[in-house]
Amino acid sequence: MDTFSIALLCDRSKSSCSRSDAELLAAALGLPAATAELEIAGYLHRHRGSLREGIAALLCSDAAVVGVGSRRRHQLGSSLLLAQRLAEERLFERTSLQNPASCHDYLQHHYQLQHREVFTCLFLNTQRQLLVCRDLFLGTLNTAPVYPREIAAMALKLSASGIIVAHNHPSGSVAPSPADLRLTERLRRALELLDIELLDHLIVGQGGYLSMASEGIAGFR
Repeated sequence: MDTFSIALLCDRSKSSCSRSDAELLAAALGLPAATAELEIAGYLHRHRGSLREGIAALLCSDAAVVGVGSRRRHQLGSSLLLAQRLAEERLFERTSLQNPASCHDYLQHHYQLQHREVFTCLFLNTQRQLLVCRDLFLGTLNTAPVYPREIAAMALKLSASGIIVAHNHPSGSVAPSPADLRLTERLRRALELLDIELLDHLIVGQGGYLSMASEGIAGFR
């Protein structure tokens, strides 16, 4: 890899404190700044400049980086978990979750390193404040099995009056599949029998999302 390509990668996507992706990742790994930048920049270049792909490979121990062993991988994972907890804290502090954007930022953090589908439920009280956010079902790259009876049981246990459900599409597309639409309609009907409102179903992709409620599909009006 030539020096010009490395320089471009190091200068890409500057943060508010003017640190490149390579510099930030090196710092999160605890690598010495004097030696880390070219090594990490080259590593990200091998992953098409993608932080998401590069970090996921590191955490899965699928990538070799000079100076990065199990301890530094654990440190990076802890840093990412802390960022997710901070996003979750902001979500709990919101007075009300009335629109898709209210929880999208959190879900982007929540799903950022997932390579398989995860089905998440946000259980709300009568003021539309968050009670609990739970990942209830895990799947493969393309699908996750979802059981409405388990969602309903959790809602009753928490005395939730409303639910927002969400799942990620690791492919990046936010287009709902026919199975997504059928599931949403079935879940909405099941919850209505318990006087629990299904407020939305969000599909989260890379850099975007789709709100079924906003689109008026799957029985939402």
